[in-house]
Amino acid sequence: MLETIKPQMMNNSSQMQQERKTDRMVLKTYDLSIFKSLGGNRIPNLKHVKRLSDSIKVNGMKCNPIIVNENFEVIDGQHRLLAAKDAKSLIYYIVVKGYNLNDVHTLNLNQKNWTKKDFMYGYADMGIESYIKLRDFVHDNSDYSFSDCVAFCQNTSSGTSRTHAMQLRDGRSVNENLQIFEQGTWKCGNITLAKEWANKIRMIKPYYSGYNKTSFVGTMIMLFNNKNFNFNDFLHKLSLQPTSLVDCSNREQYRALIEDIYNYRSRQKVSLKY
Repeated sequence: MLETIKPQMMNNSSQMQQERKTDRMVLKTYDLSIFKSLGGNRIPNLKHVKRLSDSIKVNGMKCNPIIVNENFEVIDGQHRLLAAKDAKSLIYYIVVKGYNLNDVHTLNLNQKNWTKKDFMYGYADMGIESYIKLRDFVHDNSDYSFSDCVAFCQNTSSGTSRTHAMQLRDGRSVNENLQIFEQGTWKCGNITLAKEWANKIRMIKPYYSGYNKTSFVGTMIMLFNNKNFNFNDFLHKLSLQPTSLVDCSNREQYRALIEDIYNYRSRQKVSLKY
């Protein structure tokens, strides 16, 4: 059973030393400098910190402890800690020995707080190369959705489409690629090829404002992997009928439409089926 420290300021070193040896008890301190950030944790939402800080200033700090490990690295509650610093308040905390970044992910997955982008920033901050490449790609290609950037960088759209389908049916992320992404073992493909594909699709923008729609991007990535598809030929045919590319409800419809455009005025028809 957790023991709650009665609200009183700790004003001697022996009491603080005793606190640091205490595991899984609710403790409190005004010395917020003892806490450390954990490498790989998500970037704090400063708006959320400001809301918490304003609430603390009006209502005081409630006994909602943050969780730290034996090194006083914050596992859960970095927003509360930053808000307490801003409000010059005490903080309640629990020390749980052995907790690390995996526990951060587990706690936040249960709370449904972390997004795939949070995982990307976290692992990039830890120095994992694939996530660093993805982070830089996302920053340079902000006109595409995050999931499309992942698809570009893994050089295939199959994982992205199946992930969305599973989320729609089950309401949770059960796709293997998504699990790998969250575990920090996702591998980036050919980043040069990813940049090339993103730029090529962007060349379609004068003819189709929906060039960055996820279903269209996924279709194009599949076609880039099709040996029968030549992008320059497609762009030329599109320039001859600049209003022919329109919104479609799914990838198969996009593929059929692109195939019609591709074969415009061609004697030998090319099949672009996957």
